[in-house]
Amino acid sequence: MGWQGMRTVSFRWYISGIFLSIASLLSAVLIYVSVQHSQAVSVSLSKDIVKNYSNELKVELDELSKPLITMLNTLAISGFTAAEFYEPSVHWLEMLDMLLAKNKHIASFYFGANNGNSYFVRAMYKQDIKTRYSAPDTTVLMLEINRNNGQQQQLFFDHKMRRIGSKRSHSAYYDPRTRPWFKNASADMNIHMAEPYAFYFSRKIGITFSRMMKNKQGVIAVDFTLDSLTQIIKKMEYSNNSKVLLLTESKRIISSNQDLALINGERLFTAEELEIADFLPDFNHIKLEQTLFSTIFWQDQDWELVVTPLEISSKDVLYLVNFVAYKDLLYRSSILRDELIIISLITVIIAFLIILIMTGKIAKPLTYLTQSVENIQRFSFKRKAYKKSNISDVNELNEAMNLMENALVDFFQNLRDIARTSEPEQLSTSIVTQVKQILACDACQLFVNTPSDRQLFKMTANSEAGDSFNIQALYNHHHAILTESIYELKRKDSKILFADTHCKTGFIIPLLNRADIHIGVLVIGFAAGIKDYSRNRIHFVREFLAFNEIVLEQLEQEHEQRALFHSFVEMMATSVDIKSPYTGAHCQRVPKITKMIAKAAEQDTQAFNEFSLTEDGWEELLVAAWLHDCGKVTTPDYVMDKATKLETVYDRIHEVRMRYEVLKRDADIVYWKAVAQGQNNVAAKAICEQQKAVLEDEFAFIAQCNIGNESLQPEAICRLDKIANRTWQRTLPDNIGLSQEALDKTDKDSQTLPITEHILADKQAHLFNWQESKRLETQSRREFKLVKPQYQYNRGELHNLRIASGTLTAEERYNVNDHVIQTYVMLDQLPYPEHLKNVPLIAGSHHEKMNGSGYPLKLTGEQIPLGGRMIAIADTFEALTTAKRPYKKAKTLNESLMIMANMVKVGEIDADLFELFITQGIYQQYADEYLQKSQIDTVDISALKRVLTS
Repeated sequence: MGWQGMRTVSFRWYISGIFLSIASLLSAVLIYVSVQHSQAVSVSLSKDIVKNYSNELKVELDELSKPLITMLNTLAISGFTAAEFYEPSVHWLEMLDMLLAKNKHIASFYFGANNGNSYFVRAMYKQDIKTRYSAPDTTVLMLEINRNNGQQQQLFFDHKMRRIGSKRSHSAYYDPRTRPWFKNASADMNIHMAEPYAFYFSRKIGITFSRMMKNKQGVIAVDFTLDSLTQIIKKMEYSNNSKVLLLTESKRIISSNQDLALINGERLFTAEELEIADFLPDFNHIKLEQTLFSTIFWQDQDWELVVTPLEISSKDVLYLVNFVAYKDLLYRSSILRDELIIISLITVIIAFLIILIMTGKIAKPLTYLTQSVENIQRFSFKRKAYKKSNISDVNELNEAMNLMENALVDFFQNLRDIARTSEPEQLSTSIVTQVKQILACDACQLFVNTPSDRQLFKMTANSEAGDSFNIQALYNHHHAILTESIYELKRKDSKILFADTHCKTGFIIPLLNRADIHIGVLVIGFAAGIKDYSRNRIHFVREFLAFNEIVLEQLEQEHEQRALFHSFVEMMATSVDIKSPYTGAHCQRVPKITKMIAKAAEQDTQAFNEFSLTEDGWEELLVAAWLHDCGKVTTPDYVMDKATKLETVYDRIHEVRMRYEVLKRDADIVYWKAVAQGQNNVAAKAICEQQKAVLEDEFAFIAQCNIGNESLQPEAICRLDKIANRTWQRTLPDNIGLSQEALDKTDKDSQTLPITEHILADKQAHLFNWQESKRLETQSRREFKLVKPQYQYNRGELHNLRIASGTLTAEERYNVNDHVIQTYVMLDQLPYPEHLKNVPLIAGSHHEKMNGSGYPLKLTGEQIPLGGRMIAIADTFEALTTAKRPYKKAKTLNESLMIMANMVKVGEIDADLFELFITQGIYQQYADEYLQKSQIDTVDISALKRVLTS
């Protein structure tokens, strides 16, 4: 394998790496041995600690149970007689009170005789116990006597053992001889412990100790609560994570350091119910002097299980169970390990720094040179003085590197400057300036062509103020100059190219796009001969221009795409204007008015003193203005230009006229039939003429209502309803000769002809459901608040004629207003560059009003973008002053501004923009260019301001 395939490192890091590896290995071995030993010690110590905790609990239990056992033995030996059942002496009571007071863990003391009689002695120090037994407030001791005949007596004593109350009752027969504590103790004279259980009244866990009286007349017993065991056990926690439990031989849980519910109804929870029985050993196999250790996996971690038996009496044993997490056992070992790691790291780092400093002094010149080479590889160049070395070969290499890096610094700094340009003109100027600096030439000029004519060159940048080189003449004479990547001019070429200039020779470098089409040419001129310095750097320039070729092409394409986009936008707006002969040039004039308003706002020093637009901002505003009504392409022509109420594609007043013509012919037929039947000719004629006059009057009224230039009064609507009841007879079917769509809306059942119909009808066929294409707004990310009617169109004749004002029904009015929703839907689908992302909102908000009454988003005030408010004023003004609309005549300039002033007054359009509109004379500037002379009247500015301030 050759040296090219070998992995190499610097001398400095090679030496330092060897030392670091040795030191790290030694440290790792030391840490491993120390941690292993520490873990073993930690586990052993931890086991000893847990075992010591168990011994401490034994002592605590002895301290609690031994006095009780001693007391029981003493009382049992001293003996009690039945006399205490009848007349308890003060001395006897005081002795019992003393015993209970000194042993707070005794819940009660009681005696059961062989004949079934019994009594209980209970301390009454707590108020809840007094309340439970209904004892007097000063009670400190209660004696409860139960006789085998069911009689029960409760005696209450104060602190001087004076009886202060008593109660008698008869309860269910209570026989102590049936109780476990009596049965256990009746066999011998030993102390016996009953299975722990929850006391009935206190619900506390306790144990009953009992033994036979010496005279064998009965059994004496005490109830011992285990409250203090929980606190003792919590003190014996090895760690916060350890779990300590105290269990009986039957594995019932009587205490724990955990917040556990130990009582289940009348009994204690078992280890099995708490899901720990599987981990516990068989308690019968554990000796009293033994502590059992085992390792288990529980709750996703390792535990050390420690079980210790605790002898309560000669026959009664409790078991202390410790669950100690292994991570806690090894905690101190982990601390030691971390400390060793830190100490080792610090030692290694300090030693490594010492070695690094020493090797750095040895290898510093080589390292400095290596960094320079790496900087060149990363295209990170800096002018700097190279470090000298005692080795001559290294110094020579440093000098060569210095020369090369300085050259690259100049070159790539120029390249970065060019890359930051965003306009073709800026890029062209930057190219000739930088190339002249790199080559130290006398003149540099850049010529470009256009896609429309690649044979015609035009100068776009000149490094000097002199005349232009005659590149067009040279190219026409000699096309081969653009076939080479670098063309060095010949003498005859220079005469043509540099005529009338001070340059004598030079280079031509053609600029190509990615399709290898010439997009320009760079001409480099020298007044004297070309120096070696320039000739050596010309290839740098060629590579440098390779990047600029891409940038120039991109800028050219971007310019073409932007021109195409703007042409498409204007074509879209023009198509909307062409769609209706009445809108004129609305979509073309609104951007012009908007531009006037925006320019005035930029020059304003009061309300809009902070407003200004960048080139991108102007593009965004004007694109939005051009496209503000693009949604109208979805609005049917007959709706947008509806001149009469019955007009659709044609004016259906002609259908109504024809029906009246039929009715008039019917009147003539009736007349002639009457004459033929012998009626008086004059009388029949008079009736006929009268009927025809009524019909002509009705039709004239319907025709007048159809125009819609006046508001329809309620009485007129009533007359229309009355006229609509008139009928006529149709004898031809209305479901033939129709399109499939129209046929689907007709009655499919056969019709019996002739059929009588109303003269004005609202039929089911007149109702048009919403087309699926009109449901696209439901897919929009905007929440439109324009209420949609039930049907897209209702062409009912009576429904249309009853329009109170204008010519549009509610359905048609919605379809007209819907053009803004369609504008949003259309524009929101386009992928915009960042600076045009607000075009949909600006364009779509031109029908929003400052007071929130606009549509379709119900925006208010500042929620409406300023550009949208400008377009709203331009849109309103152009619509009011347009000369040709089918449903209204053009308004004068003053009338239009007065209407807009009232709109400002009620909060519909922006007051500051409207004031700017009138004070800066924007309205007049527009009127002079676009309005008819008959519309241009004198504008009363003072009257307008009075409206604004009233």
